[in-house]
Amino acid sequence: MPNAVNDPKAQRQSALDDLDQYMCGQKGGRQLLSTDLEQYKERGVTHGWHIPSSDTQPIALDIVVDGNFPYSAARVALPKKGPGGPLEWPHVESDGVLCLFSEQTTISSQHPVDVTKAVLNEALELVENCRNGDIIDDFRDEFLSYWNIGTDKNAPLFISLITPNGPSRCIIVWYSNAMYVCADNRDTLNGWLTRLRGKKPNNDSLFQKGVLVWLPQPMIPSEYPSTARDVYSLIKEHASDALELFLDCVATSPNSLDVIFGAPTKHGICFAAVTLFRPSEKEIRKGFRPRHIPRKVLISRYLGTNKIIRNKVRRADHNWVHGRDQDVRQNSLKKSRVLMLGCGAIGGSVARILAQSGINHLTLVDHQSFDWPNVSRHILGVSASQKNKAIELAETLQRDFPHLTGINGHQVRFGLSATDLINSLSSFDLMVSATGRWEVNTLLNDLQKNQVNIPPVVYAWLEPRAAAAHALMIPQSSDSACLRCGFKESGGLLLPVVNWPDDEPLLQEPACGAVFSPFGPVELTWAHALVSEIALGTLMQSVISPICHTWIGQRNTVEDSGGCWNPKWCDSIGNPGQGNIVVRREWKRLPDCPVCNISATT
Repeated sequence: MPNAVNDPKAQRQSALDDLDQYMCGQKGGRQLLSTDLEQYKERGVTHGWHIPSSDTQPIALDIVVDGNFPYSAARVALPKKGPGGPLEWPHVESDGVLCLFSEQTTISSQHPVDVTKAVLNEALELVENCRNGDIIDDFRDEFLSYWNIGTDKNAPLFISLITPNGPSRCIIVWYSNAMYVCADNRDTLNGWLTRLRGKKPNNDSLFQKGVLVWLPQPMIPSEYPSTARDVYSLIKEHASDALELFLDCVATSPNSLDVIFGAPTKHGICFAAVTLFRPSEKEIRKGFRPRHIPRKVLISRYLGTNKIIRNKVRRADHNWVHGRDQDVRQNSLKKSRVLMLGCGAIGGSVARILAQSGINHLTLVDHQSFDWPNVSRHILGVSASQKNKAIELAETLQRDFPHLTGINGHQVRFGLSATDLINSLSSFDLMVSATGRWEVNTLLNDLQKNQVNIPPVVYAWLEPRAAAAHALMIPQSSDSACLRCGFKESGGLLLPVVNWPDDEPLLQEPACGAVFSPFGPVELTWAHALVSEIALGTLMQSVISPICHTWIGQRNTVEDSGGCWNPKWCDSIGNPGQGNIVVRREWKRLPDCPVCNISATT
């Protein structure tokens, strides 16, 4: 039988009993009726208690728990008929529950009554601050939470690609049944929709002009507009520089006008949307012949007491997707240009990580097609079978990150004959060579040592069976060590981490010359993180010298496959022990390196 002390169901019942005894022991405390719990049904609430106001508690409160209690904390709420409430006080959610802690807050499931007491104390402090008007600015700092409470039910959702800054300006809006998308201009909107859907939108009737009104600070609930006249008054009072722009849009809008309000907060830029509707032609034309309505009259009738729709806005612009306005690296990363040579097991996933990190310009190059054995260790799946890796990966990334405008793929074999690609190398800020092919790496190395305009290169390679993964950045400077300084003439690593038997652990397919190194996605995960970190560090100039970063796998996995730690590595760098570590070592210039010596004499 399960131990009753550790049995979750028994622990829950014990916690409910203890909390019930405590709550009902308070002056006037009682259990909530099932009808009372209806207010909180969207939260999965199962039990609740009511504490009336008293000398020590200035306001009535409900305390409710859900089906996961005591692993989740009790919540405190304002009953419907009491003072305060959503959009009257900050930190009150739409059902009256107080927002007292973040979703990341952890609690003790062993002391549910003590946790509830602490939550109650927080609630009473919040109520006191609200009653005194001490935290009214929280309505502005956390604007999105409160605006979203006040939006209209079933109102369409706006997706914003708008550059998150002023000034006020005209924008463009695209409409569909699923969402409305707004952007600064038609080209931006066309590009985003094309990358997302794989085809360019061609129905001009789905596009309409809107207006962005830039406010100096977010609205508080008492300023939220309900009518077209309210919108006019809000703009006139708080964004007078946008008034003429707004009136021009009103005068020329055919059926409706979408107004996006933008404003800065200390936590980032926020947006809200309202939709104004043109009155009927009968109302507009009253007393005037068609096409003879004075502009002033038309605007006046448009901006009457007719109701508007308040809409939620979800930002999908670069700075929000990558860091929610608070990643200071993005100003650099979104301008960086990266060339990825090789889109296989390493390059494919690193390319995706770079896109996720905010690299806007990413050129992918690979001449090979995706095949069925690649599925088990590649970011692409079976839908890419028999398609070019670079092109298919680029299309996938364009679809998954449509705000990134510079992702493209090319079916090119990198070599001396790829003259267009070689001539373009100087246009990149970084190259990542993940082909694992010696002829590619030596060509890159020679180009970099003989041409001053070749950018830094991050070389990525695996030792057999992915027992170790290496990432090496060679800077643009010709004075540093080169790739060849750490390799034999034929491409063998001078100082590998692992020694293998003479018959190197490659396996043979039932085909001529078709050999492969067996490894899976788990080992690759470490390589992906290692290479991506060095690539981003190079772009952000935190990695500036030739340091080889090596992830070393687990010792038992190496030994089970017939390998062992290389004694020369152990003597020179250190014994990896049980493995599963990252080692950083200086990539030293080899005195007799043929590439460096030739470069030095030319």
